[in-house]
Amino acid sequence: MYQFFPILGVLAWTTMWVHYVAGSIGKSTNGRRFTKWTEAVVLLLLVAHPGIFLVQRFLDTGLLPPASYVSYVGSLRAWAVVVAIAALATFLLYDVLKRFRRKLIVRGIWPYLSLLQAGAMIAIFVHGFTLGTSMNSAYFVLWWIFLGVLLAPCLVLQVIRDFQASFPSKN
Repeated sequence: MYQFFPILGVLAWTTMWVHYVAGSIGKSTNGRRFTKWTEAVVLLLLVAHPGIFLVQRFLDTGLLPPASYVSYVGSLRAWAVVVAIAALATFLLYDVLKRFRRKLIVRGIWPYLSLLQAGAMIAIFVHGFTLGTSMNSAYFVLWWIFLGVLLAPCLVLQVIRDFQASFPSKN
């Protein structure tokens, strides 16, 4: 399971990456079958990734979080798990609040949620870079950096668009 659960995290992040990149180049998939399916898959992967890890750590060590995390990653890298937990909470919050998107845009709250989502994507990028077992491969490190570099302007563009939609200029 220790070799399997990281794949789920990478799949979740890269699927969300596709949403951001497609949206930033004008290929929004909102309301289409693709988005509905991939959002459901991402939610499943977001829960399964840490879930499988927690179950396996408990079976192997009898430890519960946070001790199970620290015993696996070490105390010096435990911060990367905390960052990931905060990002997970943000992603789950988004999944609940997206149903109220129109109301949140009208109230000017949505762009701040968009900003939190962008921060969560960056947090998971750092989490994967810090703890990812795939980072043992130089090729994967380069690929991960490439994805991160492409994602950065897409996140900025999405946040700007969300702020502009909620706070249109008066000109």
